[in-house]
Amino acid sequence: MSEIINTYLLDDPETIIPMERKEFYREQIEVYKKTGKPTRANDIIDIFIFNSHQELLVQKRSYDKTHNAGLLDKSIGGHVRYGDSADYSVMVETVQELQTPSIVLKNTEDFKKTLILLKDYLTTISIIRHSRSKIYIMEKIIDGKMVKIANKIHAYFGIYDGSIRPVDREAKGILFYTLPELEIEMKKFPRTFTQDMHVLIKELHPEIEIFLKLVLKQKSRQNKK
Repeated sequence: MSEIINTYLLDDPETIIPMERKEFYREQIEVYKKTGKPTRANDIIDIFIFNSHQELLVQKRSYDKTHNAGLLDKSIGGHVRYGDSADYSVMVETVQELQTPSIVLKNTEDFKKTLILLKDYLTTISIIRHSRSKIYIMEKIIDGKMVKIANKIHAYFGIYDGSIRPVDREAKGILFYTLPELEIEMKKFPRTFTQDMHVLIKELHPEIEIFLKLVLKQKSRQNKK
């Protein structure tokens, strides 16, 4: 089935150009072979889901995947289809991959209010907030070969305490890491993780810590009641 996604020329990152997903990768792989760098980015959502124990859900990608097969990756990822917003794509992906609905917030204040209001429902709903949107050039293993692909990554943090299991063959399983555990594991076994994970965990580390303190603070208030 054809999937039309959002793409951007790197010299004009504000103009969305619809493009068939397979054609985007076919074009950019050829461009990389000829020039060693990408010319176009596509819209990607990267969602980092934590539970109330401050553990990050890390997905082990299926060995059947064309991209980054068998590597450890963020909790949920996906392309933004043409005509959809990144926030809408997040809500769709959480249903498809977590089998739970989600609420997506734009800022910390709205996230805090929603977390207080729905703190007793985190086993059936995920609460997610937008972190940042930025174009990155990432190394990806596509069909066994390294290629540099440009992604406009829309990064999100979320909280969810419900049951976790892969719902399709795209993931081999889910692992749980605290942030210190994850950083130790990434240093010891760097090649088992996607470059997305290395770059984003390092860059977003201060913001993740603030997010986790907020979640822990709310959990402490709940336990005192």
